[in-house]
Amino acid sequence: MSKWRRLALILVVGLAADQATKFLAVDRLTTALARPEAGLAERVRAFYTLRHLEAYSTEPYVVYGPLWRMRYAENPGAAWGFLRDLSANTRTLFFGVVTLAASAFILLYLRRLEARQRLLQVALSLVLTGAWGNYLDRLARGYVIDFVDWHWWNRPDLYWPTFNLADSLIVVGVGLLLLFPGPKQAAAAARE
Repeated sequence: MSKWRRLALILVVGLAADQATKFLAVDRLTTALARPEAGLAERVRAFYTLRHLEAYSTEPYVVYGPLWRMRYAENPGAAWGFLRDLSANTRTLFFGVVTLAASAFILLYLRRLEARQRLLQVALSLVLTGAWGNYLDRLARGYVIDFVDWHWWNRPDLYWPTFNLADSLIVVGVGLLLLFPGPKQAAAAARE
């Protein structure tokens, strides 16, 4: 499989999974879509048109009591709420520029990779997919839907910020880039 087909496959599957999990978060963790007579198409339309649903949040769904629950959250900023105090238009513009710049960098880097560098191709594709997954939220709503909530052993005061699948794709992609450097970087590190 060519690196471009691999990128397209990861991008399409990743974006579909990201949006589907966010739809499920809205559907299951809020009452915003809870109209029994509404069909799937109407609920999907509502998913993309309704805004600010935290008031409709239900109790968190407990996956594993001491550590993990699913909770609907809206994040207008970046990780840890970074830039959340900027206006919605400024945030959307800023994250748009960052997403486009990161996309250009990733595509240029991907173009330079050799066919045998599959792991780097996958890593870059995951980062690109995650970035676009969250940016689609920003374009549609002005904020990102988060729903995975981890805390430390029944200590809500010790928690990891709530996140989503797109965030996970970025973290896994960056982790792969850090753990498995390209052949040129590995050769340079071996010479030192």
